[in-house]
Amino acid sequence: MVGFLGCAEKELETGLSEEVVKIDLSEAREAKLSEFFQSVSYTLLDYTDELPIVNGYKMVVTKDEIFVESRETAKVFVFDNSGQLKNVIGQFGDGPGEIRLIDGLFVNGDTVRIDSEYAFKYVLFSKDGKFIKEDKLSYRASAIYEPDFSLYYFQHGEGPDQWTYIREDKSGGKPEETVKGYLPMRKGFEKFTSFAGPIGFLKDVETEEFYYTEPNDYQVQNFDTEGYYKRTIRFDFGKYNWPMEMRLELAGKGREQNDYLKENIVVAGLYDFFPFQNLFFMSAGTYGKTYWIFTDKKFTSIDIIQDWENDLDGMKLRQLSWTKSEDEIIYQIDSRAFFNDYKEAFNGKSVESKPGDIHEFFEKNRDKLQEEKIVLVSYKLK
Repeated sequence: MVGFLGCAEKELETGLSEEVVKIDLSEAREAKLSEFFQSVSYTLLDYTDELPIVNGYKMVVTKDEIFVESRETAKVFVFDNSGQLKNVIGQFGDGPGEIRLIDGLFVNGDTVRIDSEYAFKYVLFSKDGKFIKEDKLSYRASAIYEPDFSLYYFQHGEGPDQWTYIREDKSGGKPEETVKGYLPMRKGFEKFTSFAGPIGFLKDVETEEFYYTEPNDYQVQNFDTEGYYKRTIRFDFGKYNWPMEMRLELAGKGREQNDYLKENIVVAGLYDFFPFQNLFFMSAGTYGKTYWIFTDKKFTSIDIIQDWENDLDGMKLRQLSWTKSEDEIIYQIDSRAFFNDYKEAFNGKSVESKPGDIHEFFEKNRDKLQEEKIVLVSYKLK
């Protein structure tokens, strides 16, 4: 493991706590996949040409099922854990039980909740697609819903105090008693284009605390088990920091921003921050390069990986991440790209297929891989 580079806590002017974690990307190394992962598995999401997933976005992985949002058609595809399609949820439109745009996707037992900020409503379905009910949203915001409270994130602030986070208690009292706001929007941040990523709030399976990775900065906000603000975790990349004044100057200027990132080796942002049982995983990148970063829960050690050797199955690696399960990092790849990667990795080589390995997967799905489908690549942590 690369030695830890520094961590400090300080009080913000608001009296809230900020923990600064220093990361030096010049310490990045190459690693074997087996150092961190026990296996790689592949799942073909098998849907029809007549009803395809168009731009897969949000995804929820449970023990037995995979729920995938089709961004362009506002539907939720339900697969079993082998990738076989079980059901498709959602009717496009603006009427009762209909959805035009999905902003939140949540699975609780046998119930699927879809938030639609466009229509200022949420809709409940059973997993087999039966409409249960719909009702008004409390806020148009990224959210997480717990039995006793809800947490919301507002990129451009909410209310007269411009809170970027709100905790809403479900006790049914008056708003002044049940709503608590945190962290006013910072000066100049109204310039940034509104962005809603596929992840949102994440719950730590070990501590049951909550985390939210912010766009446009290197910050992760941490809330305790009851949803109350606990601390800000800010990552400091030293000479690889993208100065905030330059971020603000280039906000909304896509081409100029892209040119700046091409010409300057700075971290564009935090792509992911995933809490796992015994560690945090995060990914961050400079232009054209992604780093995978592993830390313990106290940030007392850190390991930065810039290149991988796949010593588990020899398949080409794409250093991407899309979502997580309880113990896996998962990304999606177009099935045709996967097909080509396999041919490039193993063409002309003598391979022996074994139950459950990459070669069996390829042979079993050879024809379908050449169609327009999605393959999920899952790295199972040790």
